Amino acid sequence: MKICLASIHPRMLSGQIEGLIALAEALQDLGHSVQIASAFSADQILAEKRWAVATSDEKTLASKFLRIGGVVRTIAQLSKDCDLLHFNLPTPAFAFLADVVQLALQKPMVVGFEAHLASVPQILRRLPAAPQFYLPRLMINNSLVARATLRRSRRWVVSSEYQRRELVGLGYPDHRVDVIANLIDYKKLTKGPRLAARSALGLPDAPLVVFAGHYHDVKGHDLLIEAFREVVRERPEARLVFAWSGIGNRSKVQAQIAAAGLSSHFIELGRVAIGDLFSAADLVVLPYRFSIGQAAFPGTVLEAMWLGVPLVTSRLPLLRELVEDGREGLLANPGDPADLAQQMVRLLNDEALCERMVEAQQEKMQNGFSAARLAEAYVSTYERALEGQTRVLQPA
Repeated sequence: MKICLASIHPRMLSGQIEGLIALAEALQDLGHSVQIASAFSADQILAEKRWAVATSDEKTLASKFLRIGGVVRTIAQLSKDCDLLHFNLPTPAFAFLADVVQLALQKPMVVGFEAHLASVPQILRRLPAAPQFYLPRLMINNSLVARATLRRSRRWVVSSEYQRRELVGLGYPDHRVDVIANLIDYKKLTKGPRLAARSALGLPDAPLVVFAGHYHDVKGHDLLIEAFREVVRERPEARLVFAWSGIGNRSKVQAQIAAAGLSSHFIELGRVAIGDLFSAADLVVLPYRFSIGQAAFPGTVLEAMWLGVPLVTSRLPLLRELVEDGREGLLANPGDPADLAQQMVRLLNDEALCERMVEAQQEKMQNGFSAARLAEAYVSTYERALEGQTRVLQPA
């Protein structure tokens, strides 16, 4: 089968693009021919260290739309010689782009939605804290815009049951929506000895609490800083390590660290190999305020679980579907630094719980998130789209 995988996502350093690249490699391993259409060159896509060559520029909304136009033209060109186009869009609010491409190409198409719509009431409450981040999502990423679509795709793919229910609520036919988890780039996730990883990154031999990602309000890194003050009271030898992607307000983070009196407990790294970073960690903390702004199942959460690292993340509906509280990770109330601190201290003080958690993570990831298994599920969806069938594909 000749497949064109496409995404309009504007940043290479994202779970969406990583997942697309991983899917292409897994499909090729099954013997299929795959092309990737995106905002990035083939050299960038094929780079061994994509995290090192990715750019950090924050584009304006207008420039992003211009870039999307360029990607759509690339998709039209590359998909001419393909049997099927798998077009990934950020959320159902962008489904009109799939309608445009479908009308222009008349090509069998599967549309994937990389994330879910924003909750308008929740975003409104948080809007004053980060208007530049939330306002575009409030204006575009909502159910009113999402309903303006012709729904011409043969099938739709989402990563979670949470997203499937969202699509059905918008009027999508349930029997044509398939649930298949998003992939991560497994080839870059090699776990090494803890001391060797710490030495390679210049980190001390101390309890290390690690965060990796953008400095955007939705990621909750400010909550982690506030919570870590309580962790230090319990474990004064602990250190907080941020691996910053280069995107977001760094000066604001540095000011908060100083105001919290944590300068001597804080270590900031730039972009590093995620395998090395998580191999060095005692605990990975990803305190999302909302589960928007990343791949449906956040790629960093999946990476932590694949590598087997004790994990604290947020008690959000989407994350509860991925992480069973107390089994694969601990869940803290979103936006609650006191609860976040309590969960971190619990893991730092309970080695047996950490060992059980790592075992559960490994079991879940190898049974439900292997690249070959997920790729086979995608191939089944593609075959149904090409045949025009409407049977339900069970979630991987």
